[in-house]
Amino acid sequence: MKNNILAIIVAAGTAVVGSSLLSAPAHAQLTTNQNVSVQISVPEVLFLRTFQTVDLAITEADLAGGTAVTTAGIGKDFNTVATTTGTTLIDQASPFAGLTGGSITKNVSELYAVWSNNPSGSIAVTLSPTTTALTGPNSATASIVSIAKTVADPATPPGLDTPFVGGADITFDLGTATQAGAYTGGVVNVSVTAP
Repeated sequence: MKNNILAIIVAAGTAVVGSSLLSAPAHAQLTTNQNVSVQISVPEVLFLRTFQTVDLAITEADLAGGTAVTTAGIGKDFNTVATTTGTTLIDQASPFAGLTGGSITKNVSELYAVWSNNPSGSIAVTLSPTTTALTGPNSATASIVSIAKTVADPATPPGLDTPFVGGADITFDLGTATQAGAYTGGVVNVSVTAP
């Protein structure tokens, strides 16, 4: 009997201890966080794209200095003094004022594109003729007189997505271009600086 009572007390004590362990509140979950700075280093780059060759066609209107005096290479007019008495001199002034008047300027609407992420400011584009002589058929010649930008340099660098695009006006002297055909050998330089 004594053993039975002891067994009941032990069983009861275990039940009390077990139920108190099971009914004790759980510990709260612990959480913490912290912001971490992230940084990157982007290299400075400068990229220039141009055409390998500029192939410009001189038109009949260019040769005449504005309005063509020929059609498909053929033209005619009357002398300024319409009647000759046999001794009247014919007007020898050339109708091709583009040749005799000095120069012909041709436009290249887009000659270069520049990408730059220069952190110090803008970019500077310089155009210059490096080989001015062009040689044509039978040793006829022409020359590059000048090349000029058609747009001002940007005030800020264009970045690496959308480029800064510029064109040029190239002026030629065709005073000694006495033969029709292709004239080759001229070179212009496109230089870009990111200060």
